[in-house]
Amino acid sequence: MKFNAILSIKNRYAFVAISGIIFLATSFHIGQNYKLFFPPPSHIKAFKTSTAGDILALNLGMRRLFADLWFVRLMQYYGTTEDGVSIYKPMSKDQAEAYGSGRYPDFFSMAEHIIQLDPYFKNAVLYSAACLAFNLNKPESAIKLLNLALEYLPKEWKYLTMLAAIGYSKAENPTKVASSLMPLIKESDCPVMVKQLVAFLNKKAGNYANAYKIYLNIAETSKDKYYVENAMKELQKMRFENKSR
Repeated sequence: MKFNAILSIKNRYAFVAISGIIFLATSFHIGQNYKLFFPPPSHIKAFKTSTAGDILALNLGMRRLFADLWFVRLMQYYGTTEDGVSIYKPMSKDQAEAYGSGRYPDFFSMAEHIIQLDPYFKNAVLYSAACLAFNLNKPESAIKLLNLALEYLPKEWKYLTMLAAIGYSKAENPTKVASSLMPLIKESDCPVMVKQLVAFLNKKAGNYANAYKIYLNIAETSKDKYYVENAMKELQKMRFENKSR
């Protein structure tokens, strides 16, 4: 009886060990065979002087790192002064009304280049699409960029939400645009620029409570000095307007 008990324990351990080996082998096999599908090198359009960097990124398997670098360049480009308007410098009242506007002819090409390097860079996709559609008044370019990203993440609800918002904007429905974008700002990785855009749209649509909450969130969580200062100004303005009613 004692022998049978020992044998039973041994069998149990053997079963656990074999199960563990099968699990590890299966996990390793899946890990080895599951790869993100990236655009082939032939689909990457060189942007001005990017050729050398693109070749380096492909040869060293550093597409994501170079996509990060290009995203920083894109934000720097969009932050530079054009026609007297800059998103990072103090603005007059007229300039503030034209916030984020301008031509920025290279914006789409730079954004497209980032997505070709790393089509899974969600933050870059959302930031670029929002700028194109709502600030630069180029909704068709924004849709084109989102559709490019959707080829790799066809079920990404954030992209689909942005597409819906662009559709409402083309129908000139600010209330629908604001409400359709609200789910995005609840995500931890939502770009602060998108948050500010949603706050502005809510304010424009008369949804002051939502606008106030979003500006407050920006003021409390953003690390970008410009966006924090702008949010604080908007909060102060809304408090004053509320007292005046």
